[in-house]
Amino acid sequence: MSRILVSILNWNGAVQTIDCVRDLLRQQLPGGATADILVIDNGSAPPDTETLVQGLAGMPVALHREAVNHGFAGGHNLAVDRALDEGHDFLWLVNSDAVMGGSDVLAQLLALMAADGRCGAASPLLAILDQPEKVYFCGNFHDWARLDTHRASNVDDARATARQRLAQQWVPGTAMLLRMDALRDAGKLDERMFAYYEDDELCARLAAHGWHSAVAYDARVLHAMPRRETDRPPYYFYLMARNYLIFWQGSTPPAHRRRLALKLLDRALYDVNRLYYRGFPEQARAALLGVEDYLRRRHGRPALDRNAGLRLRALRALLWLPHLRVLRRLDRAG
Repeated sequence: MSRILVSILNWNGAVQTIDCVRDLLRQQLPGGATADILVIDNGSAPPDTETLVQGLAGMPVALHREAVNHGFAGGHNLAVDRALDEGHDFLWLVNSDAVMGGSDVLAQLLALMAADGRCGAASPLLAILDQPEKVYFCGNFHDWARLDTHRASNVDDARATARQRLAQQWVPGTAMLLRMDALRDAGKLDERMFAYYEDDELCARLAAHGWHSAVAYDARVLHAMPRRETDRPPYYFYLMARNYLIFWQGSTPPAHRRRLALKLLDRALYDVNRLYYRGFPEQARAALLGVEDYLRRRHGRPALDRNAGLRLRALRALLWLPHLRVLRRLDRAG
């Protein structure tokens, strides 16, 4: 008998969230499994909240309303607390803009968990919503030596790499199934991050506690993706820059920590200079502010109505020429 709590966050996207709930209600569960759906309204504007309340009326769904946006981590941690209090066996985090690729996605994830008692986190394949044949996630692996992520190019690559590097695998939070026993060991999502990298960090922490992450290769979820990275809003670049530093500084194993802080700062400022070089100054300024807030240990939701300090701006300018040489070399290479 397995009890699953499904957690969906809504932030000013009620129509999309309602569609997601309808999609999830069509999931076919294996015998002995029950699923409860919890929608958490994460500080939406009143008109959107009212649309959500009306749209969910009559559905077998619980709605929890928060006055402020707690981010991905803080919002879903409310569901973690409920799952722990109510004795659920699994927690399924589902993005409100995710579309199920079949009626057996949750069943496939549960089967994977049942077959592997040390699997703490699992994900389906993730494909692009308007290009469903194009899979953009089939396996991610921490490369601690390079301070980077190896992203499997196809399912065969993912399967082969997982056999060799299971402890380094991590899965995105888009449709992540979590085992509650694993969360009891490793703890909840890191609310310092607000959004982005919290799934990455949780999987690394699970691995440190003897659990691992896995992929259900026969299950698929569709998810909208921007055409270009720079189509995203400035707060994305702030959070990615700050949380990149939080994650790698906090999670990198001791064997790979030599000059770690300097390497990470150089890479973060290289990304800022890359954005300036490509012609995206607003995104670059937001990313630089994210670096500064990491250094000043400012966490939580982003605040972008200010500039980074003079010292950090001077350091970024000092690194402009060496970073420019790298960027131009990459351009010449193709």
